[in-house]
Amino acid sequence: MDVISEVKATQACLEQEIRRVFEELLKRLQNTEEPSESVGETIYPLSADPSIFKGRTPTCVLFGSERAIAHTWKNVFKLLILECNKNTEHHKTLMELRNKILGRDRILLSDNPLGMRRPFQIDKKMFAETHYDTESLMRILLHRILDEVGFDYSNISVAVRNSR
Repeated sequence: MDVISEVKATQACLEQEIRRVFEELLKRLQNTEEPSESVGETIYPLSADPSIFKGRTPTCVLFGSERAIAHTWKNVFKLLILECNKNTEHHKTLMELRNKILGRDRILLSDNPLGMRRPFQIDKKMFAETHYDTESLMRILLHRILDEVGFDYSNISVAVRNSR
């Protein structure tokens, strides 16, 4: 009887540990980790669902411990795409993606600004369309551009102003 009780206790511990590990994995996949807060702002990982940025005002982008001021989502977009473009391999891939990443009505990444409503010049002969709402702009940047390039933004966060 002692062995049976021991096996059942071990099984219960294993089941609890497995449940905990899977819950943690699901949280990471859903990007529902608790944002960290500091005075006046909340910091979200860039990998969080872009819908959480909707209706919020950014204060800065955190590249590890380095803060870069960004008071609009277009400034966040610009800082991130320029950071990606600094790497020669990423730059080469961005150049190859020009005129291939299409939105519904406009090209998202192009070799010229023609046909764009709010072009941002990333580099010589490289422009990005920035005329989108917050959620769309961040989805395009993260999933249509940075993911395609292979840019690792796991250590990058965005601080947003807390509501008053």
